[in-house]
Amino acid sequence: MNAMKHILAGFGTVAALMTAACSQSPDTGTEAESQFQGRIEKSGIGEVKATIDGSSYRGATFEVPSEDSSTAGFRSLGPVTTVSLQAHDPDAESVMSNVLSIDFTVTGNDASAPLSGAAVSYFPAGMSEPFYSSESSEPAPQVSLSALSLDDGAAFVTGRFAANLCRKADFFSEADGSDCMAVEGTFESDLREST
Repeated sequence: MNAMKHILAGFGTVAALMTAACSQSPDTGTEAESQFQGRIEKSGIGEVKATIDGSSYRGATFEVPSEDSSTAGFRSLGPVTTVSLQAHDPDAESVMSNVLSIDFTVTGNDASAPLSGAAVSYFPAGMSEPFYSSESSEPAPQVSLSALSLDDGAAFVTGRFAANLCRKADFFSEADGSDCMAVEGTFESDLREST
């Protein structure tokens, strides 16, 4: 359930950005929408490449300067650090559609750090529609790191992941074990520290 909290927090950031970017003001109008869409595609800070149920996927992670936030971040609490990546399809009609989320916890600050609590979720049509989650799925999701740095101003992560995702009608429902899909891929992204 901890991973779901990170997913919800990340979507909150994106929703706030969408509201700010798409609000019409006398000075910006549709120019803000155009800049927002361009920011997703051109100002990304990373990329996730995957195969989802046999189909190719490419999503971007990006920072949200107006919200002082990012869709690729980390939060440390003592020796434990939670890393959250939310990749957004730059070609999707909505920033909230076709989102792939990868979360995990490390105990340490480099690629050799023990990793636990991996979770992967896929939101084909946004948060208000059914989605696919690795929660309670077998086998457990796998994440391996090639590189990890949590250095101030130069944090980044690269690695691989694989998971079995099962359909959930909403965040509070049980996963449907008869409707599952395999996902695997790679990620590479700068990270921003969450406050």
